[in-house]
Amino acid sequence: MPHLLDGYHALITREELDPAHVGAMLRLRKRLFVDHCGWLLTTVGDAERDQFDCWYTEHCLLFSGVELVGGFRAIRTDYPYLTASVFPQLAVRRFPSRRDAWEISRFGVLPDVARSQTARVTYALMFRFAELRGAKALVALADLSYERFLTRMDIRTRRYGPPQVIGNDRMGRPLTALAGEIPLGLAANPGLTKFLDLGRQLEIHDASHVLGRSSIPA
Repeated sequence: MPHLLDGYHALITREELDPAHVGAMLRLRKRLFVDHCGWLLTTVGDAERDQFDCWYTEHCLLFSGVELVGGFRAIRTDYPYLTASVFPQLAVRRFPSRRDAWEISRFGVLPDVARSQTARVTYALMFRFAELRGAKALVALADLSYERFLTRMDIRTRRYGPPQVIGNDRMGRPLTALAGEIPLGLAANPGLTKFLDLGRQLEIHDASHVLGRSSIPA
């Protein structure tokens, strides 16, 4: 019987270490968020990037075979990050600014027939990344459907404030979002266990020198 992780492997890197792979991720982001979702984001040629794609940003890429199928970027919250810098109005309580809280942004997977499976593996990668970095919380800007999706997966979240309209897409439709966090302690969030177990089995190459340049075996 095929295993959920068959064919999948991941890369954690920074642009200075691996500009080719990060460039591929920026091109995937344009396909997902600009072309498919219609978000009004800054593009450079066929890539989407902003001021938070910089030296301290970690990019997490998921591959199925040789194809890049999803990923996200991660920024430690004691550096400037998207949610707190661009959308401070979404918080009625203070956004974190500490080493053990990370922002996850530009999370996405290719919209193909294996999307549900790929999304599950990408979440496993996200929570495994957090575990490897010693994170206590993950911060994100999200829409209400994403919050409901996490609830269905038995992942508990905490809002920083109520949802608000933050702009419009290229069709003029309003975009409603909220800022929240996922607490990572298993006592507070036992639903993480299944994703952590899956993430520990995923083959991950960590190029950003926290674990050195060796692969984490499955």
